[in-house]
Amino acid sequence: MALILKAAVATIFFYYLSAAVYFFAAGRWGLTLAWTYFTMNCLVSLVLVVGLGVKDPGLLKERIKPGPGERDKLFRPVSMMMSVVTMVVAGVDAGRKHWWPVVPEWLQIAGLIFVFVGMLFLTWALFTNSFFSVAVRLQPDRQQVLVTSGPYAMVRHPGYTGGFLYLFFTALALGSWWATLTMIPAIVLTVRRTFLEEAMLREGLPGYNEYAARVRYRVLPGVW
Repeated sequence: MALILKAAVATIFFYYLSAAVYFFAAGRWGLTLAWTYFTMNCLVSLVLVVGLGVKDPGLLKERIKPGPGERDKLFRPVSMMMSVVTMVVAGVDAGRKHWWPVVPEWLQIAGLIFVFVGMLFLTWALFTNSFFSVAVRLQPDRQQVLVTSGPYAMVRHPGYTGGFLYLFFTALALGSWWATLTMIPAIVLTVRRTFLEEAMLREGLPGYNEYAARVRYRVLPGVW
């Protein structure tokens, strides 16, 4: 219970801070679809925290504080920094400046839907794979084994499939075309991270090379 509470408090604080940055940059509070974005993110994340805490507390602990062996020390700090930049640019664009072109409401709603789908796909991968760490590392300390069921039967890195959907559509969901430009570094870093993880798994996880021969695509079926 203490683990779940700790993760839940951290989740609420993260989205509270993100919303505060966005609405401060926007200069007003009455942006309903943006409130929908932050509320949806927070609720889905809290459900995920509680679900993992009950079903797989070992994974929740790993996601809060990964074990040793991180091979990508660039992704998380740069992603956090760019997340702040995205909130600022999106807030200023949607609330103060209304830079051209303005995102129509229907497209903002579509962005929210795609963000939600991305979160659901990511959640599916998390509940399927007990070794879905926030770190790129092999986990012999947790007796890591190959996972090939659920979304892993379609692509080798389904968490990144959900992550790409989330990244591509977050700026639109927040009402800003210009904020999509701030997501480019995060997308590039995610692609880089996919290659790092792929090389690590091929080198160190038994059965992964045979699995990769069966499941040809890393992230996008039929594409990559």
